[in-house]
Amino acid sequence: MKLRNINKGLVLGGVLALGVVCYSVYDNNQFKTSKPEIEQTMRDYIADLTSANVGSSDKLKSQLTDFVNKHYTDYTTSDNEYASSKSGLLEEINQAEVAKQGGDITSAEYDIKEMSINKSGADGAKVIMIYNVCYDVSKGDPTFLTTNGINTMTSGNYTNSDNYEPSKSSYKAIFSYEYAEFYLLRTSDGWKIATSSDYGYGEDYNFDDNNSDSVADESKAESEIVPDSSAEKSDSEEADSVE
Repeated sequence: MKLRNINKGLVLGGVLALGVVCYSVYDNNQFKTSKPEIEQTMRDYIADLTSANVGSSDKLKSQLTDFVNKHYTDYTTSDNEYASSKSGLLEEINQAEVAKQGGDITSAEYDIKEMSINKSGADGAKVIMIYNVCYDVSKGDPTFLTTNGINTMTSGNYTNSDNYEPSKSSYKAIFSYEYAEFYLLRTSDGWKIATSSDYGYGEDYNFDDNNSDSVADESKAESEIVPDSSAEKSDSEEADSVE
């Protein structure tokens, strides 16, 4: 009698273990099929983030608010205390003095260099990106939105030119993000960003109006120029690497 009970227990344990393995394989396969959608979500995110920063300061706050509402989902729990959430970004945008800034971003170019996508939890994904953005600035030091919140340009700290006048001089602002981290969730409206953050970035300013190379280089994976809040992809766009 005891032997029978033991055998039943072993059989039941084996069935449960097999069920767990089968579900894990199925879940991983399902996630693999979601990778192209996640990749496109992130491409659209960077394109829209870049274009949302372009335009006159009186429209900037509404553009940035629309961007966050489109790409982020409500999320209150995070192990990363430095990550930005939807509510946090909206609060920063609301408090930012974007309407009083001394200049505008007139156009922009972005370059996605690398992207890795990995499963995180039952319905989540973790994305790591390396990308550059080059903004054309009319004058002054405008505020702009990043994956980590509102930031302000500091062009005056990057030039020794006697001809540079913050209130008059136009320039290019180049930002190199070497490690941007995103946590995404699958929602009824598709994949949305729960939290985003970046861990340091390179900051440079070019005051030579004749230099148009900006963030482009020989290893460029994707390039797009965004004039006046529009974003149309170039014909020469190449795919980023997705692990």
